[in-house]
Amino acid sequence: MRRRRAALAFTAATGVVAAALIAPATAASAADEQRTVTVHLDRTVQEDYLGVGVNVIPWSLLEGTTKYGYDDADWEVDVERIQTLQPKVARVWFQIDWMELEKGQYDFESPEMMAFYRYLDAFKAAGTEIELNFGWKVGERVHDWFTIPGAPDPYISAPADLPAYGASASALLQNLFDRGYDNVDHLTFYNEPNGSWDFWAPGDEKAYYADMARAVSDRLTADGLRDDVQIWGPEEVNAVAWTQYMADNASDVFDQYSFHLYGESYDAMGDAIAERRAAIGDAPLNLSEMGWTNPGTSVWETGYANYIVRSANDGVHSNLIWQLNGVMTGDPAGDTNGSYNLWDSVILGLAPTAAFYEAGPLMRYVPTHSTVLGTEVSDDDVRATAFRAPDGELTVLVETQEGSSKDVRVQFEGGEAADDFTRISYTDAIAQPEDNALLPASSGTLTPQGNAFTDDTVGAEHSYAIYTTAPAATQVKMASVRNEVAGGGQVQLGASVVDGTGTPAWTVVGDGNGTVDANGLYTAPAVTTERSVAVRATLPNGDYGVAIVEVTPASTAGVTDAPVFSLGTGVYPSIEAVTITSGTPDAQIYYTTDTSEPTTASTPYTGQIFLEPLKTTYLRAIAVAPGATASGVTSRLYKVSDVQNAPDGYTFCQYADGGECAFDGEANVAFGSDGQFVFGTFTDGVDCAVASFGSNPNPGGDNRCFVNPDVSQEPPLVSILNAGFERPATGGTANGPMVNGWTFSARAGIQHNNSVFVPASPAPQGERTAYLKSDSGLASRIDQTVVFPEGTFAITFAAANRVGFGGQQEFDVQVDGETLGHYVPVGGDYEYYETEPFTVSAGEHTISFVATTTDGDNTGFVDDVRVVLADTTPTDTTAPTVTVKQGAEFTQGTAEAYDKVSFKLHDAGKIDRATINGVVKDLADNEWSDVNFVAPGIFGAVSGENTMIVQDAAGNTTTLTFQLR
Repeated sequence: MRRRRAALAFTAATGVVAAALIAPATAASAADEQRTVTVHLDRTVQEDYLGVGVNVIPWSLLEGTTKYGYDDADWEVDVERIQTLQPKVARVWFQIDWMELEKGQYDFESPEMMAFYRYLDAFKAAGTEIELNFGWKVGERVHDWFTIPGAPDPYISAPADLPAYGASASALLQNLFDRGYDNVDHLTFYNEPNGSWDFWAPGDEKAYYADMARAVSDRLTADGLRDDVQIWGPEEVNAVAWTQYMADNASDVFDQYSFHLYGESYDAMGDAIAERRAAIGDAPLNLSEMGWTNPGTSVWETGYANYIVRSANDGVHSNLIWQLNGVMTGDPAGDTNGSYNLWDSVILGLAPTAAFYEAGPLMRYVPTHSTVLGTEVSDDDVRATAFRAPDGELTVLVETQEGSSKDVRVQFEGGEAADDFTRISYTDAIAQPEDNALLPASSGTLTPQGNAFTDDTVGAEHSYAIYTTAPAATQVKMASVRNEVAGGGQVQLGASVVDGTGTPAWTVVGDGNGTVDANGLYTAPAVTTERSVAVRATLPNGDYGVAIVEVTPASTAGVTDAPVFSLGTGVYPSIEAVTITSGTPDAQIYYTTDTSEPTTASTPYTGQIFLEPLKTTYLRAIAVAPGATASGVTSRLYKVSDVQNAPDGYTFCQYADGGECAFDGEANVAFGSDGQFVFGTFTDGVDCAVASFGSNPNPGGDNRCFVNPDVSQEPPLVSILNAGFERPATGGTANGPMVNGWTFSARAGIQHNNSVFVPASPAPQGERTAYLKSDSGLASRIDQTVVFPEGTFAITFAAANRVGFGGQQEFDVQVDGETLGHYVPVGGDYEYYETEPFTVSAGEHTISFVATTTDGDNTGFVDDVRVVLADTTPTDTTAPTVTVKQGAEFTQGTAEAYDKVSFKLHDAGKIDRATINGVVKDLADNEWSDVNFVAPGIFGAVSGENTMIVQDAAGNTTTLTFQLR
């Protein structure tokens, strides 16, 4: 019987220590700065670092993903990537309804269980330990007996019958052990129970969670299985009180503790670890979820490398990345593609995310069950940790801050390090996603001399390097991963070897899927409906690569040619349109979008099919021609995001030279791309071509037409994409890093009127605003590069501060890095502001909103950003008379105190705007306009003399002074 590993002590005093160490300049370049990392081979920080792993929702092989076309060929790609990464531990999520539809009646041969076993097989082959997350969501099929009566959401209910829950966990583990899955070493329950999204229990939820874990532990003890697993918990996020409760009340149940952390700074992460360490003492602590939404832009302050450095040096037992790959879940319905994944579901495209390249080497090369060694660094722009594997191999992880090129000397003390070290390095430039999904190759060998080596290749950019005496990962690179051939045809495949040698052997996966010869020439089978085939290129040592061949129906006499789609499968940032054709004359095409197989009773194709944003569309089609047999089915899968690529208020209607942008009545139409547009007003449609607009605003660009039925809306002076922050159309928050017109840094993003920020006032334009947030000592920013004509301009915008939580957020508005103004929006009501004028040449210039408050947790909201012509004329003291009234009328210059006014330009027409103490009030061309001056409002003061500049649409102005009560 396998025994539980004993909890191992952690010595905090031996973590990273900054020291002024002077290293010899042996191999250093005079132009580079010298940095030293000292590794103490005789100093132990922790004795059993489990390693870097992943979270996995095992739904690729279940209905939800398979209904969109996921098949065994796609599974081959996923398995090969697991073999490449070799995660050291995987937190695999499990739903009880996969095995137990009736209480106490188990079906371990259900389709869901058979799919689950395939995941376990893949991880076992990769040498991965399993943290079985028993219970995540509660499937609808078991709501009748599993959920607690009265639960507000049955999908997240804790088990109503705790002894039955314990029996279920025990039965599952016994089944897995009987099947040979002896890598299931860890057990935990639910997810983030402190939140409102994955766990609910009546009364004291902490106590219920502890009782639930105890029920499982007791049952495992009774069944003789308790020593086979380590129980982890409570899987909390930002809720150390939950960990404290488990340590105080269930320390005999929990062998190890687990928590989650996202996007924290290096120092804030250290604080989070220390808080939990204070609660649990020397018990193992696991960071069982950690993530970074866009690792291709991770920075020194927060990212994967510094998570590992901090964790290892502070005694964290393991680091599990959220998450392996995206899936579409069935019950409950959901979609995890699009953020925090190493790759999205391969049915959406084969290229991984930038996270794969940044997190992957850490997962592969940081050894499992290693001893973390003491390290010191010479300067505060370097971080490091070091590991000794059970077989004695040494691995050193060094992260360097951007700013200057560096020569990094790694010095070993307290023992001898004589073996060659292989270098694997990462910078953002390496993260160039492509279909092969290969880890960064080794980039040199460093031989210690005098118990040290110097790496003189470290550049000025933020980077990390892994130096290891273990061999580099051998990888097989396919010449083309995605291939297409008609049935019966041939396609030549190719492969090369990275960090290794050998000649791959070619094999086709599955019976009846064609053949491949020794040189990689693949011959496809005849098919009537398209089919995906996986072909392996395997080295003698077992490492392999996978090519996917899409086999389509060949043109056959008497059979209608299969439909062909104008747009390939993939993820698209904005609305697209798909055209479907058949090579057979007079063929009628029928299609479905609900995943069902099309027939002649399905929707007939009559023209372009527009793909809606924030939706996944599985477009399937057949073609039928008179006197011919119907074609087989061809399909394409599309996922459309909600990235703004047109001026606000405009919607995509046609590609350039693609035909008519169709609409009824009169409408404004924008033509162009990349923020460069020309505009026109047309009636009953317009040909989407340069000739219709008189000029091409962006030659060589992906030009399109966008229609706006509101002809009263003037074209923008400068086209800012997503100027009103309505994309993506989130009902809560969409957090950076992301690009959607604007580039949002971490801690910036878009929030809805109903977001968790609970804004005090609704967005002044639309339903959403941008937000600038600061916490953990880190600020945020949003930027957009737009095309200006030559001239003098100002930027107007609305802003407010978050109230009820946090403090005051201040920010600068900049153009090309030059600050135009510093703003402090007081209170939760939105006010309009206008920057100082600025003059630019024609061309691209960057608008930025930069948070400047870093102390505390502060959030400011920004909306309705516009570029306006600046008023460069002096105030005209002889401008038309202004009448100001409150009950009775009084005129310009009156010093009477009031708190609400109306005003009118008598001789110059309607009012365009008023600027009050520098704050812009957009008055929408009203003849009479009320402005509420309730203190502190836009003034930040209760009383005093104030200045108002009133301007008409022609630019005429007049100035008033008034007293605020």
